[in-house]
Amino acid sequence: MSKNKNVNRIKFAIFIIFVIIALAIVVMNWHFIKGLRIEKIVHFIHEKGHYAAGVYLLIFAIKPFFVIVPSNLLAVAGGILFGPINGFILSLVGFFISGTVAFYLAQFLGKDFVQGIVGDRFIKLDDNMQKNGFKILFLLRLPPILPYDPLSYACGFTNVKYSTFIVASVIGIIPETLCFSILGPSFRHPFSLKFMIPLAVIILITVFSKKIMNMRK
Repeated sequence: MSKNKNVNRIKFAIFIIFVIIALAIVVMNWHFIKGLRIEKIVHFIHEKGHYAAGVYLLIFAIKPFFVIVPSNLLAVAGGILFGPINGFILSLVGFFISGTVAFYLAQFLGKDFVQGIVGDRFIKLDDNMQKNGFKILFLLRLPPILPYDPLSYACGFTNVKYSTFIVASVIGIIPETLCFSILGPSFRHPFSLKFMIPLAVIILITVFSKKIMNMRK
């Protein structure tokens, strides 16, 4: 028991160190975060010049520590900043990084600790995750309505292998990420076809994945 307590204390201390580092980054850029809007995200990253892509991916890396930065917003920002194709590729890399961080962080910290952060909703996953983990996770990733990081945290407590988790996650978010990346450059023109078509596809994906999940119940 004493050994477990010491291990938990070490885990907690390491987590606190990461949080302090992340908070320091937040404090230094509070003027940007306090009014988190797509324009501010774009301006903040754009002014980093040659380091813009690196900063963009860094935001994905620290995002799991806060679980408040909307992933879809970052995908739209990526499309605006880097164009539909480059933005799409960078967003996928970002989701890969973010998912990996959250998955292993959940395993490192333990179920009880992370459950206090993300709540019960995302901890209770399908009992068949080990057997049908890829299909279930793929369908959960398709609609843009489920928060990315809490689901990644929850998967860290299942029997799903990391390789299955990350492949299903990245493939599952390809459609919506591509749509958001295309939609990004047309963000200021909501009635244009380049905005409305990706938006319509996102809605169809959401409806389709919801129907499939209902059929599985």
